[in-house]
Amino acid sequence: MKINRPKRRRAYCISVFWRSIFLVLLVAATGPVARAFADESISVTCYKLENLESPVGNVVVYDTSRAALSCNSLYYDCKGGCVGCFTDQDYLDSVCVDAGGTMFLK
Repeated sequence: MKINRPKRRRAYCISVFWRSIFLVLLVAATGPVARAFADESISVTCYKLENLESPVGNVVVYDTSRAALSCNSLYYDCKGGCVGCFTDQDYLDSVCVDAGGTMFLK
């Protein structure tokens, strides 16, 4: 009676393995697509923290708290010291975000 039992266990393990691989691939495939169709993209201007008058460049983000992180990862001139500034509807001035996520007015 125990002759068929190892075959069933092996078949069950193989089935669980392929199902888990399928789920991982499904999540990996739909993750970037979901982020690409975010509700609102925001254009951010990157500045060095020492000189907020001359911009380094521009980047598009979907979350304003990640503005400085995107600037620092995209532009070599930043070397980790850039802030991302964007125009907020509530303020007349630009709002800047540093690498720590702290917001301040330009």
